[in-house]
This record gives sequence, C-alpha cells and structure tokens, in this order.
Amino acid sequence: MSKYAWTGVVLAGGKSTRMGQDKALLVVDGRPMLARAIDQLRPHVRELLVIGDPRKYGAFHTDVVPDDLEGLGPLGGIVTAMGHARHDRLLVLACDVIGVNAMLFQRLQRGLPDEGDAFVPRHEGLIEPLVAAYHRRCADAFLGRLRSNDLSMRSALADVSTSYLDLVPGTEGWPVDLFRNLNSPDDL
Repeated sequence: MSKYAWTGVVLAGGKSTRMGQDKALLVVDGRPMLARAIDQLRPHVRELLVIGDPRKYGAFHTDVVPDDLEGLGPLGGIVTAMGHARHDRLLVLACDVIGVNAMLFQRLQRGLPDEGDAFVPRHEGLIEPLVAAYHRRCADAFLGRLRSNDLSMRSALADVSTSYLDLVPGTEGWPVDLFRNLNSPDDL
C-alpha cells in the first residue's frame, strides 16, 4: 500500500448512449457495475467518491458528487473529483471497466512519482486514463483543456507530467481482460 493517503474516484456519469441504458446501473454477473467498481476500489483508498448523479447513485454510496460542470465527459469528472477530494492523490476508475484487479491498483499507487502528475496504464499502443493515478496538481491544466472545449484525455495528459505503466494483458499475471470495457450491448 502507498505511504500516501489516497482518494478513490469512481466515474459513474456519462450518457451511456451506445449502451442504451445507464451503464452504472447495468447488472453484470449479478451486480450493478457501479457497486462492483466501488467494491474493487474501496480497499485501496482512504476516501471514496462517486462522480455522478446523487439521486441515481446515492443508494450505492454516501459520497456521490455531481459534476461541477455537466456534459464534459471523463475529464470533467476527474476535475470535479480533484476539487472535492480530501487527499492530493487520486486513484480513478470508470465504472464500466470491469476487468481491473487489486494488482493494478497497487502498481498505480506505487508508481505515481512524487513529482509526477499522472501514472497511466499503456498497452498495445492504447492508454487507459480512466483507470489511472493522478495528483491534484493536474487540476489547473485539465481545467484549461475544459475551458478550451478540448475534452480529450490524451491532450490533457500531454499538459502534465505523465508517466506510463507499460504492460501486456495476459502476461506476467495480468488478466487477458484487464481493461475490458462495456460500452454497448455487444460488449456484454
């Protein structure tokens, strides 16, 4: 476990347009995805926030925070979390990424450099910024992206000191479906 206190952030907002229903409430293997994400993240953090609609998600967790600025995607949710977190270091998980495991969270926490701003998994040329570790000092740069109407996580990461955890799912103890993401009914 990290020597620092961490705030866990479950991103539960989003329009779920491709899925056709609220992904956070979608039941997978007998449990809503939001409940799964909370349970996965909770053992690794001192504080846990859910970013989303308190009316829809309040039954799952007591600290549900609505987006400060609605409709700005995951980047807006992360900026909201940074403004409400009690701790400087945030461990972020999108509720629709269901294959993550404790080993990944631990590696992210150990790997965020003291002077670094973000530590993001990378595999097969893809980055996973919605399962990553961030320092609160990213907030100003990320907010600048939002103000310029650039919601790209990749662009936001280019504005801060970002390190990457290079890994190959299916090797070295990583599950093959580590970054399995449910976006549409075909993904179920």
